[in-house]
Amino acid sequence: MKVYHYAHLRKWQDIQKGSWKTDNRPGLSAGRRVGQRDKEAWKTMAVFAFLEPLPDSWVNNTCFKGVWMDRFRSNIGSLLLELDVDLEGGEIFVVDNGHMEGFIYQKETGIPKKYLHRSNEEAERAYMESKISLKDYLEKAEDLGYSMPEIIILKDVPMERIRISDQQPLIEEDLEKYGEGSFKRDLISDIQRIPELSRWFEKREQGLRERLEGRNR
Repeated sequence: MKVYHYAHLRKWQDIQKGSWKTDNRPGLSAGRRVGQRDKEAWKTMAVFAFLEPLPDSWVNNTCFKGVWMDRFRSNIGSLLLELDVDLEGGEIFVVDNGHMEGFIYQKETGIPKKYLHRSNEEAERAYMESKISLKDYLEKAEDLGYSMPEIIILKDVPMERIRISDQQPLIEEDLEKYGEGSFKRDLISDIQRIPELSRWFEKREQGLRERLEGRNR
């Protein structure tokens, strides 16, 4: 099964080489702590991922309006990677990030009571208690009713299970947002340093040229 992870463009070569990992093995390291206050969350290291390239439950969340743009869009990379995961592996889980946002946005109105936590530690405990295997989540998703399902992979993802996606929604957004200034030139330069992404960019540009030519006929 495919799940989706956003990485920073300039980290792609490090991911390929494994140069930022102690064992130098290419891939994504389960090197980020799940939490800071709860003991289990503190001890748990993971790779974070989504069920969709642009998860609608995050982008258009009705409980935590604006959370994607306000907190996540500027803090994650723009390079979309597809991760091939094994549902039987026992190291891949879904958690409900709504518990974390409930503590952060607790002064907002309209947040369901189950997400309103008095402390960060309490929010992290509820987050960890929502953990369910990805396989079980896919079977029970409607009954669980998670507000912001998030995948945590509790082991390194080797390079052979990672590929650059044919979809690049956040890079598309940035290319359109930056106009023709220096930020866009720098972005294109970063894109062209990655062969797989450079091919995606050339295909995109060709499509734009063809549509423009069609309108001008």
